[in-house]
Amino acid sequence: MSEKNLGYNIRVKAEKVDYKVFRDQLEIVKRADAAGIHYLGIPEFFARFDSKRLHSLPYMGAVATVTEHAKFGPDVMEVPLLHPIHVADTTATYDVMSNGRYVLGVGVGIWPSEYDNFQLPWKERGQRLDEALDIMKKLWTEPAIYDYRGKFFTLKNVCSPPCVQKPHPPVWVGGGSDAALRRTAQYGNEWAPAWWMPGMAEEGDMEAKAAPGEKLSWTTHGLKKGFTWESALKKLREYCTKYKRELVLGRAPRTPKEVGFNMRINVNINPDREKAIEEARHFWVDVRAGRTQGAGSFEMKLKQAAVGNAEDVIEKFEEVYKSGAHCIVVYPITTDSKTLWDRIEKEVLPSL
Repeated sequence: MSEKNLGYNIRVKAEKVDYKVFRDQLEIVKRADAAGIHYLGIPEFFARFDSKRLHSLPYMGAVATVTEHAKFGPDVMEVPLLHPIHVADTTATYDVMSNGRYVLGVGVGIWPSEYDNFQLPWKERGQRLDEALDIMKKLWTEPAIYDYRGKFFTLKNVCSPPCVQKPHPPVWVGGGSDAALRRTAQYGNEWAPAWWMPGMAEEGDMEAKAAPGEKLSWTTHGLKKGFTWESALKKLREYCTKYKRELVLGRAPRTPKEVGFNMRINVNINPDREKAIEEARHFWVDVRAGRTQGAGSFEMKLKQAAVGNAEDVIEKFEEVYKSGAHCIVVYPITTDSKTLWDRIEKEVLPSL
């Protein structure tokens, strides 16, 4: 029997950012943990043209201290912008703070401007992530690194705090590209392909509103035309075979040799489906100005979203579970996070 786990993405960017918004979100975190939610994701951003956001690293410390059961982690961290020693140390620290509930979500990002601001070459992002993952795994599983010489990093006599989870906390790899699938099989424990859905690559280029003059396309994202779950999972299975690992669908991986699959979906629930769409549109177009998730039109996002009454949302979830994902992470597309969580807790969770 397949697992049907549910995750929830904690709001760190909204119509405004202040102490009350933070405390309100922390209340949802505590309620979600008590309700048995599988995973709590905290979005990560660097150098974005967007002041209405908080940073994930201190936020995750707060999540670790007010929860007891749920897994949590950055969804996802742009590791190429950071030093691997920093990421390895914070990962081990959060794992200790939570008694082994931390999940490191990694990705390369979708905004070249972030790399410009960090004075790092956009074209080297994938290679930097691969080398960082290699270093971090050594730091987590070996007593120390005494001499490491890579393309980007040279390390001598360095170690990291011990992790609670063995051999190390799970690594979830974000992205919809072939490189992301290969990286998952080589270094990761689960593929976490964000909001990718079949047919989205055919929607064409996206004009980003977050930074003047910045343009993104699905080519930049790495998503290829003709993308389907079947083709992506087939390729992931091929990479797993290459790296002597096994792709498991419909459940979480249970051993380091296994690789799993989880998914994110934009969600708004209202008994009146048209009101749900209008609430989602208001959040996407008026409040966030299309800046969330790499821009793109609301109509394109709506095609893959779970927006409507509870029955509509559960039906969409079932479609994703059938694809092989064992966990769906809810992205709240609303300015009223509390009401959305109320409806998830009362009307969606009991069906899983």
